[in-house]
Amino acid sequence: MEESLGKRWGLLLDTLAQMADPERQLVVQVHRPATFVPDELLSNWYETFRAGQGLLRSGISQGIVLILLDFDAHLSGLMDVVPHDTLDKEGYIRNDETWRAICELADWTLTRIVEQTVPERPQLSPN
Repeated sequence: MEESLGKRWGLLLDTLAQMADPERQLVVQVHRPATFVPDELLSNWYETFRAGQGLLRSGISQGIVLILLDFDAHLSGLMDVVPHDTLDKEGYIRNDETWRAICELADWTLTRIVEQTVPERPQLSPN
């Protein structure tokens, strides 16, 4: 994989991991009250994913790209309900049903990626 893809791949995984972790989101939100963490995470996703353009050519497997496209499609279906800001940012992260669904979807997506990348029969050394 080329360097820029490695960085992009890392950013995609990091964004998914942050989306999947509401407790981490709350910590970030408390430390950066001027931002709205859910909106920032969604922006990061779309800016980095770019509808999957170039991922296959860069060496990411078709299976993983399909998983990411599936996440992106589900996310797009929920985007109309997510605000760009709210007065109670922490309450939104804790209690909003749509945001909880996005967090769970991100977690499920990470699980699916792991399942694709872990070998079925790992090679064990005699040591």
